[in-house]
Amino acid sequence: MDILVELFSQQIKTIRERKFHVPAGLSESDFINRLIMPLKQLLVENDKDTKIDESRIPILVVVPHTIVPLSYQLERIRESINDIQLEHLIKPEWFENAKGVSTPGKPYLLLDVETGYAMKNTTPKKCVQTFSDAGRSALTVDEGIALISHFPEVLESHWVDLPGSVLIHKFVGEDVMKRGMLSSLPPAFAKATFVPTLNYLYYNYLRLYYIYEVTETPYSGSASCAKRLSC
Repeated sequence: MDILVELFSQQIKTIRERKFHVPAGLSESDFINRLIMPLKQLLVENDKDTKIDESRIPILVVVPHTIVPLSYQLERIRESINDIQLEHLIKPEWFENAKGVSTPGKPYLLLDVETGYAMKNTTPKKCVQTFSDAGRSALTVDEGIALISHFPEVLESHWVDLPGSVLIHKFVGEDVMKRGMLSSLPPAFAKATFVPTLNYLYYNYLRLYYIYEVTETPYSGSASCAKRLSC
């Protein structure tokens, strides 16, 4: 239990440092006491596997985009790692939950997060089926950003694919048109499903992009959790 409380406290500290209360329109104390601290009671009810290793995290506090915009959260991560400031074409708001994925509209906990390390070189589509068979859920873009907010070192070993979310197709079209690629793409492209991926490895700057759901790479893996809990 002590490990869970320590992890929870560390994540609260990060949320305070990133000033999540500002875009939420609350004071820091109101934000923490009203939205975050009630989650602490869930630690007692779910004190099971507290093992932490290179790919598993027992608990993760998620502040969804309905409370704090994901672009704001992403920029605070970049600032914390002294990342270069670039005009990124892909925005986190361009994604939505995949079909059948339901997430709370207020801060919540993820239990037993696997960062995607164990799923490297497996397509996101296959990972989703594997997670379903095991009673687990693929992480969404909100949850992926929460993951690297609290544990940025995860991106040192692999890209984190997030097939709990999908790219809204009209933005794919805008993206490729801006890069002059539209004429070279096959007609099936418009019906393809893309999922968000977060990476730092090989680029040396924090990058949100998307990956085709049937693409497999040795440096990319889909993240998952055992359960989502809210008060």
